[in-house]
Amino acid sequence: MAQMNYLTACTFDFGALAQTPKVLKAQGGARPFVVTDPGLKANGVLDKLLAALGAPPAGVFADTPSNPTEAACQNAADAYRASGADSIIALGGGSSMDLAKAVGLIVTHEGPLARLGAAERGTKHIKKLPPLIAVPTTAGTGSEVSVGAVVILENGRKETFISPFLIPSAAICDPELTLGLPAGLTAATGMDAMTHCIEAVLSPVVHPPAEAIGLDGVERVGAHLERAVKDGGDRDARWRSSKASARCTGSAMRLAASMS
Repeated sequence: MAQMNYLTACTFDFGALAQTPKVLKAQGGARPFVVTDPGLKANGVLDKLLAALGAPPAGVFADTPSNPTEAACQNAADAYRASGADSIIALGGGSSMDLAKAVGLIVTHEGPLARLGAAERGTKHIKKLPPLIAVPTTAGTGSEVSVGAVVILENGRKETFISPFLIPSAAICDPELTLGLPAGLTAATGMDAMTHCIEAVLSPVVHPPAEAIGLDGVERVGAHLERAVKDGGDRDARWRSSKASARCTGSAMRLAASMS
């Protein structure tokens, strides 16, 4: 079981999901609110997380849309408050993680969500959020190590929120959760990981460790993504693709450096 500390403390390996209670406790959480999407509820992945938790969570929001909207974020935030939760677990791809970050923003900050967005230079207003544990089910978006989130506001604008406080407190990366992912989604998220790794290499921000991580990720995606696409049950390819996705942190490290 690997422990990787970059911007986010990542617990990585097959079976890592079983470490969820331990990781949650280490981050000060006792009553987690789970954010996920309808697909993961339908295919049983949510049940795997709930089984790993042992005790029932404070609440579950399983209606994350493919592109998080302000309305969905507000609904989830209302449910969070009503549940008495003290922490958040985001289960899924980038959409669930971004919505979970937005929930953290809404329940800890006053005023409209828009005032915290990049368009209104809202980064300076963003402060500490509840502990957020990210559990990715795809190998690609890198939101589990990212300083950002994207939400479609009520006015129709696709807004970006950026702050070191949006980096999840911890991530649990279990390649087991990616087994059987459809070929198209595997390819798309894998190339997303490649893009983030390339960003880490080409960014003008000076950060040699981030560049090295990005180069390693590019090599891993190039060597193993095609195998994962061809055979969704290839455990070795899934393990290596998930490790490549974790290398998306290189891009996040450079972005964080540019904000300091």
